[in-house]
Formats: sequence, C-alpha cells, structure tokens
Amino acid sequence: MTLIRRNRLAAFICGFWLTFVVLLLVLTILVVLHIALGKTMMTPEQVVKALLNRSDDAGMRHIVWNLRLPRVLVATAAGLMLGLAGAVLQVVLRNPLVEPGLVGATAGCVLFVVLWMLYAPVSYNTPKNLPLVALIGGIITVAAIYFLNGHGENGRARLALTGVVATAIIQSVTSLLLLKNQQGLSAIFLWNFGSLNGRVWQHWNIVWPWCLTLIPLTQLYARKARLLQLEDAVGIGLGLAVNRTRLTLLLLAAALTAAAVSVVGAIGFIGLVGPHIAALLVGRNPVHLFPTSALFTAVLLVAADWAAQGITLKLPFPGMEHHVTSLPVGAVTTIMGAPFFLYLLRKTLVKKR
Repeated sequence: MTLIRRNRLAAFICGFWLTFVVLLLVLTILVVLHIALGKTMMTPEQVVKALLNRSDDAGMRHIVWNLRLPRVLVATAAGLMLGLAGAVLQVVLRNPLVEPGLVGATAGCVLFVVLWMLYAPVSYNTPKNLPLVALIGGIITVAAIYFLNGHGENGRARLALTGVVATAIIQSVTSLLLLKNQQGLSAIFLWNFGSLNGRVWQHWNIVWPWCLTLIPLTQLYARKARLLQLEDAVGIGLGLAVNRTRLTLLLLAAALTAAAVSVVGAIGFIGLVGPHIAALLVGRNPVHLFPTSALFTAVLLVAADWAAQGITLKLPFPGMEHHVTSLPVGAVTTIMGAPFFLYLLRKTLVKKR
C-alpha cells in the first residue's frame, strides 16, 4: 500500500513539473509572438536577432527593445502576481469563486491611486510612487475588511461577503471622484479599466522589484497555506497560528494585487480564471498551485493583450475625440472571465442542492 502511494505521489510530482515546463514553454512562445506580430510584422527569427542585438535594422531593434519588449514583460509580471494573489485568496477563503477584485484588494488600490493622482502635490505625483500608494490602499482595505469581519465558524464566508460589499462601496466612491473631476477622466480611464497601452521600461523598473520580492515570499507560506485548507481547529492542533497566518497571506495577496494594479490598472477576472484552471491541472495543494497559477495567469494575460492589440477604438472624452488606441486588455479579460464566473457560480449552486 505504501509503495502504491509513493508511486502516485511520484507521478503527481512529475505531472506538476511537466505542466510547469509546458506552461513556461508556452509563455516563451507567446512572448516572442507578442513581440513579432503587430503593425510592423516580424518573423520569430528577426525578433530573436533583435533581442540578441544581432540585427542590422536599427528601426526593428527600437520597436523590439523600446516598444514591445517592456510591454510584454510588464504583462508577464502582472499576470504572475495577479494569478498568485487569486490562488492565495481561493486557498485562504476556501472558495473557488474568489479573486482580488471581489475581496476589496483591487478596489482599495484603485481608490487610493485615483485619490493620489487627483489630489497629490505635483512634485510627488509620479509613476514611481504609485506602487507604494496602491500597496497602502490595498493593505488598508484588506486589513479593515478582515478586522471588521471578526472571527467565527463562518468567518471565511463572511469575509468574502464583506469584501464584495466593501468593493461595491469603494467602486462607487471612485466613480464619484472621477465624475467630479472630469478633467482627469481621460488620463485615468484606460488605467482604471486595466490597460497595457504605453507601458515602457519605466513601468517595468517599477514592477520587477515587487515581483521578485513578493512571489518567493508568498511561496514560502505555501505549506502553511495548505494547513489553512483544513478546519481551523485541526490547524491549531497541528501548531499553526491560524488567524495570524490567514492575515499574513491576505496581506501578501493585497501586496501582489497592489503592485500589479499600480502599473496595469484594475484588470478584472484574470485572478479568478487562472487559479481555477491551474487547480484543475495540478490540484489544490498550494505548494504546486501557487507557481502553476502564477504562470498560467501570465500566459492568459499575455495572450489577452495580444488579442486586444488587434482591436482599436476612439476615446469619447473631451480633448481626446480623435485619439485612437487599442482595446484595453481589461475588456478582453472581462469578456473572457465574466461568463466563466457565472459558470462556476452555477456549478457551485447546483452542487449545494
């Protein structure tokens, strides 16, 4: 019997690594295609030569290095963080319908950044300050929701419900601020909706330190997160500080969300779809789920941005009537994620009957 279990465990671990390697390969291919295909078409060979600085075409090197590469790197980093944040929330709350946008993390980040962009002194109102402002907003919101929720047998269910209500209230406040200050509406709209348009090396330099710090730190809590999937009494019996670990993971999810939101805006549903599909591939053990969810969500976001670039629209705001831009990636993820959420909701309700 022990041998059978060991063989099953070995097969599962091999399956996880195979999935991880395949996703890494798919992401690499998508990155190359994302850079190659656009208004100026390139072959994968030309992209690789430009990336290695072996291309004789200066214009092509400029397009690759200064326009397309930073955008796809920002998309990858944001996807990694949003996917990991979604997986953390789904594990901590034991609810596959949860994502950063539904527990107040994204809304808090957006509200604080909008307040900062509208009212902060000009000398401090720079892009490099946005991650810290978003981080403060996300952490304050999630911490407030956590402590307002209290603790009890139905704490996790109440926490998700409290998050949904708080998100609705915060989004209403944000909308009122934007309507009151319509002069800044055109500059904030695409960012508030979730967009990778115009992302350059400055944005990459903002996001990569957060990505490099928060992802390994969150992974260190994967084994403790696994114990949170058990009943609280069982976790306490195994020596886990349940409430402290839950709060720590919630704050890490808020920090991951804040870092992503500060450079790409409020991209909806990507943190729901990625973790859920990743769980179908490797199971719900956080040790395997966390990295797979991060990588799979990065694949989804890069692919969504690639699709979004093929659709253009005109902005109807004052002073920007003739401004043409590609479709915000947030629109693509919402179109993709909303039906998926409704499907999961229906599936969950059917199981409870």
